[in-house]
Amino acid sequence: MKKTILLGTAACLTIAGCALITPPNGADILTETARAKIPGKWSASHSRGEVVPNWIRTFGDPELTRLVEDAVTRNPDLAAAAARVEASRAAVRVAAASLYPRIAGKIMGERQGQELGGSVSLGIDPPTLGGLGVDSSGGSADSRSVDSSSQRWVYGLGIGAAWEADVWGRVRSKKASAKAESGALEADYEFARLSLAAAVASAYFTTIEAAQQAANAQETLDLYQDYLKLTDERKKQGHASDFELAQIKSRTAGAQDALYVAQASRAQAIRAIEVVTSRYPAGKLGTRRSFPGQPKAVPSGLPAELLERRPDIIAAERRFAASFHRVHEARTARLPRFAISVTGGLGSAALDGVGVLDAVMWSLAAGITQPIFLGGELKASQDIRTAEQRAAAASYTGTALRAFEDVENALAGEFYLRKREGALSDMVESSGSAVTLGRAQLDQGHADMFAILRLAGENLAAKVELTKIRASRLRERVNLHLALGGDFKGTGMPGK
Repeated sequence: MKKTILLGTAACLTIAGCALITPPNGADILTETARAKIPGKWSASHSRGEVVPNWIRTFGDPELTRLVEDAVTRNPDLAAAAARVEASRAAVRVAAASLYPRIAGKIMGERQGQELGGSVSLGIDPPTLGGLGVDSSGGSADSRSVDSSSQRWVYGLGIGAAWEADVWGRVRSKKASAKAESGALEADYEFARLSLAAAVASAYFTTIEAAQQAANAQETLDLYQDYLKLTDERKKQGHASDFELAQIKSRTAGAQDALYVAQASRAQAIRAIEVVTSRYPAGKLGTRRSFPGQPKAVPSGLPAELLERRPDIIAAERRFAASFHRVHEARTARLPRFAISVTGGLGSAALDGVGVLDAVMWSLAAGITQPIFLGGELKASQDIRTAEQRAAAASYTGTALRAFEDVENALAGEFYLRKREGALSDMVESSGSAVTLGRAQLDQGHADMFAILRLAGENLAAKVELTKIRASRLRERVNLHLALGGDFKGTGMPGK
């Protein structure tokens, strides 16, 4: 009997050592159509070379770097994501616990007693109330009616161990699934970290844009106020009408409104930065008012490399792996389970007025459990897991395609914004020269004031649009870094 148990145990251990099937990863998860259409290079205009890390510092702005690092350290949403990562790592340990024997010990001390009535001396088993929903000590009471009244002390010390041989890899699949899910949460954390950095950078550039727009509005307001004074003087001299004065006042009020809008926009962007850095959103955080220089072109790597680098794609891949292992776990749940248990202990019962009985107890057992009929539950569970795996594969494909779209859009956006900035710079310079020349002609009496005002309005509109384009270029560069999945220095993965 002992040889049979030992041989069975050895066989179980040998089979349990079999490796799990490795799930597909990367492009292998994609459909054939999607996989075949991944190009060898990006379609939009781009700079060749490997993606470089630490992209926040490429803007050459220490204030921006400090704000990003501050946000990563203090942001409560990111802290919540880090806590979820820690919880998932603990879940892996929980899933792996079933691979090892479960051992428990017990120390017992109990006072028992019974009062019998009726045919006491016939040795009939007394009635029992069965389980009462609470843990019993394990020391049974007297089993036969001999005395009408008896009491005793029961003491015991025991230890037991049980282990299920993971013959089919069910438990290991459960562990692998938990580990893959933990990896997905780690990638989620990393993508949240990158997204937070991008959000801070975008809001930072928006504050600068608003400050620049306020400066544009103030310059125009000063110009209109000068013309308003001049027109008022000319009206007093009889050289200007109320109609002309009303037009100047209207343009002045419009410039004043544009100034208020820019100031409000700046305060709102500052509050956004204050929130993500865990400050009270008072709109009082000081930031620079001029744009940093446009950084150099970004090496964008190869499209296929994006699958290995971008955190949200990695998260989708890990979730597919988790669903893959859960399918195997559900499939093997329908197969036999092999278990071994060992128990032993010392017990003593002291019956009042009779004597003491000591006992040494042990047991060694091995068993096989085979599910036979559970109303289709196990098959349905397997079907659920299989459908979840198909959903995870489709989700991965969708995530990858959207990531490719993000990069292509960011590359194309940066290309056209650069072209537009050049054209608008020429427009600002030319319209500014026209205003200067027009004012000189106005002073000589050779030009109409409203023609100069029209030129000034065109110059302001060009400056406003140029400011938008410069801010958009910086934000588009941030979007490109986020789309490429490039890292930046700061706090890393929790526990890493």
